[in-house]
Amino acid sequence: MRYWANHLSQSANDKFYDDMLKGNTYKNLITVMLQKSGYTVYPYGYESNFSDVKSKFTKESRNFKTVRRIRSSPDLLVYDDQKNDLMLVEVKMRGNAPPKIKPNLIKNIKEFWNDSILVVVVPEGNVFYAQRISELEIEQVYYQLSNFEKFQDIFTRVSEQDILHYKDIALQNMKTRKETSIKNTLLAF
Repeated sequence: MRYWANHLSQSANDKFYDDMLKGNTYKNLITVMLQKSGYTVYPYGYESNFSDVKSKFTKESRNFKTVRRIRSSPDLLVYDDQKNDLMLVEVKMRGNAPPKIKPNLIKNIKEFWNDSILVVVVPEGNVFYAQRISELEIEQVYYQLSNFEKFQDIFTRVSEQDILHYKDIALQNMKTRKETSIKNTLLAF
């Protein structure tokens, strides 16, 4: 029995790191795009600064307000020297279009980081979308990209040429991820 308990917790731990790796791909893509456009970008979030703390959380402590605040902290701190503006940015990738964003994600970010920006990377249209959290209502599930603006409408220093370039990279990465996922599923049988 003890083996299975340790194995299950290890699996959850593995999933956390696997998800972090997948998320970092798109977070790095957004970071590079913003830096190339003249923004200064710093890692900020939970996975960057507090990943060691994650193993200390229990089922009970996950609902504590401070733990929820840390777990919902945005990924990036972005400085725009032209506007003398500092922005907190959360990056999410969704492999399906339209994107499915659960209300708890919006609720937690809204509660603690209402002035932040949510960036969504999806295999549809412009691929890169963004919205200020303060502009999003808490809905059952976000399916429509109409709740979001084009990335370059929020981050106005990003050029259309760069959007096209990084769009191709993001779509290729999503395609490779999907093909690898299908291959792994087939190998499991």
